[in-house]
Amino acid sequence: MTAAAFALVLTSAVMHATWNFLLKRSGHKQAFYWLMCGLSLVFVAGPAVAFAIVDGFSWTMLWLGCGTAAIHGVYAYTLTRGYDLGDLSSVYPIARGIAPVLVPIFAVLIFSEHVSALAAGGIVLVVVGIYATHIDRRFLRDLSHPLRAMATPATALALLTGVVIASYTLWDKAAIDEDVNPVTVNGFAMAGNFIFLAPFAILRVGRETLVEEWRERGRSIAVASVLAPLGYTLVLIALTTSRVSYVAPAREVGIVLVAALGVLVLHEGYGTSRIWGAALIVVGCVTLGVAP
Repeated sequence: MTAAAFALVLTSAVMHATWNFLLKRSGHKQAFYWLMCGLSLVFVAGPAVAFAIVDGFSWTMLWLGCGTAAIHGVYAYTLTRGYDLGDLSSVYPIARGIAPVLVPIFAVLIFSEHVSALAAGGIVLVVVGIYATHIDRRFLRDLSHPLRAMATPATALALLTGVVIASYTLWDKAAIDEDVNPVTVNGFAMAGNFIFLAPFAILRVGRETLVEEWRERGRSIAVASVLAPLGYTLVLIALTTSRVSYVAPAREVGIVLVAALGVLVLHEGYGTSRIWGAALIVVGCVTLGVAP
């Protein structure tokens, strides 16, 4: 990975960690995320369409874009439900950590990329880190406690979110390889988020909750609506010059930041074990990124 691509990915990681913190802190996760995506779509729709016209519209662009929209739409639901049920310092590290484990495996099958022994070691570190985030110091002698703690709906949703992240990373990489502009890809992604969550936001959440969420957290929604598309656009640009199996792991350096925010700011449980577990996940992700 080039230095420029690495800088883009690191910047994106901080942006991603920030808007996820704002989302978790919100009163109603689906309302916040839907409003955030709607505002993001206002920002990105024009440039996305403009790039599509300049680059030359094609049916390949359309079906790849629709695939992007569908996968990101599923991500919007699993992420918000995960935050409804679980802690930021648990859901985020698991979701973001398991994705780089899956990406090299999928990359071997789809892009014929090679996974070395060092990469396998990185996968082990990620798995150990996920286990460590569920270690409660009150039950240190009970090695099975983390397994029971992981057997929750929140963890299941976090793992599913990780599968979706790996899926959209590879799908969007394929779209870029077909010369679909990163800005256009991001436009499809934001549209998918907004459209897929619309029935839940309008029918299940309701107008009153949406209005209340905007009134109480309008500034946070506005900030998140800029950080989310901008951060992912930076990742897509990095994918134009770097291998997907390098970019995906490098994105996850924000895991430690998010774990620290969850433990220190939101006062979530498990304390420093989640920060250390998150650090192990990051080391595993970076190992995956530098592995030959």
